[in-house]
Amino acid sequence: MTGWLDYFRAVGPRITWDRSLLRGAWTVPWLQLKGWMRRPSPTGTIAYFPQPAGPWYTLPLALVRTGIRRTSDLDKADAIMIFDDRTQSYVTLPITTARLLNARATDVSKAQVGKVFEAVFHYPLTLDPLTHVGPMVEKSDINGVHDGRIVTGPIASPRAECVYQTLADSTVRDGVTEDLRCVCVDGDIVVVFRKEKATQDRFAATYLETTLRDAASVLSDHERADIARFCEMIGLDFGSIDVLRDRAKDGRIYIVDVNKTCMPVLSMPVRELNKALHQIGTAVEALILRP
Repeated sequence: MTGWLDYFRAVGPRITWDRSLLRGAWTVPWLQLKGWMRRPSPTGTIAYFPQPAGPWYTLPLALVRTGIRRTSDLDKADAIMIFDDRTQSYVTLPITTARLLNARATDVSKAQVGKVFEAVFHYPLTLDPLTHVGPMVEKSDINGVHDGRIVTGPIASPRAECVYQTLADSTVRDGVTEDLRCVCVDGDIVVVFRKEKATQDRFAATYLETTLRDAASVLSDHERADIARFCEMIGLDFGSIDVLRDRAKDGRIYIVDVNKTCMPVLSMPVRELNKALHQIGTAVEALILRP
């Protein structure tokens, strides 16, 4: 209960109340209970800094299934997760011998994602709206807004604080598009949440269906290696990335979003989500305990 109260005291004014959050009111306690029922003996500790992590976030929910215990004492932590849900986060790091997670992930804006993506994949995500001819995606540079829309370039007066991206047509069948949310630990894709959306809702956080997939079933060896390099360059030790495959053109993938304080996809069947959280927790525990 303390974790819930600490989080709401710290960031309550920034919370957006929606259906997914309300679903979490019963799903998260159930998932916590499932983890506690089979929790092994303690193996290590983790602290969150500078912001407390609500129990419904992926990482604390996954670690309930492991021997990693949560602590508020930075001096006693084996690992410290730099946990800040702002798009850009430049915090003064504690002096510590603990393993720091996401300490280099200071900027996960869409603009920065585009720069790192092009450096790794050698083809552009971000477009120049003043010169690009044809459809493109306009969206806020700030994470979590879900305000994307398709516009046609060139545009004489681009919107301030927006980025313009390649329109990846991830249509898998009539009226349905596919998103791949990849949860990454130290560059490895531990699980993939394959989300189907109605085409008209492709930029929203509402899904027709969400299934759990193995990374090798949806991404090639080469693509997974490039994703690992992307995570290293942007500083993501733990988090999720959203990947779209352009099925209408050349089949290339695009990393369109990075979330370093990700939450689980609560709309999917809880048994599948429980399985995914176990896999994520096991991977993160191994990273924390690595010599």
